[in-house]
Amino acid sequence: MNIKKDFGLRLKELRNKKGITQYQLAEMAGIDPKHMSHIETGRSFPKADLIEKFADSLGIEYTELFRTEHLQNRKILTDKIIKQLENFSDNDLQIVYKLISVYFN
Repeated sequence: MNIKKDFGLRLKELRNKKGITQYQLAEMAGIDPKHMSHIETGRSFPKADLIEKFADSLGIEYTELFRTEHLQNRKILTDKIIKQLENFSDNDLQIVYKLISVYFN
């Protein structure tokens, strides 16, 4: 786990979700686009005030920038999902199946 890399990936994910370019977010946050690129690629980590600017610019709570559990590698995610599914009731498992089926059809 690498906090700089994970933070950068999450920031990029949220920025793309909002349809904002890297240049636009850099401008909104008042930083150089190169610095923005370095943050998103994990070569640099922002100070607290810049994290707040990113959150404000994206219209989210700053804590959303640190929700990176889903960025783990495929094997870890698969193992966690299987472990969770094993504890589900039959009804819950059917609901999950329906959700997955809808998503992939």
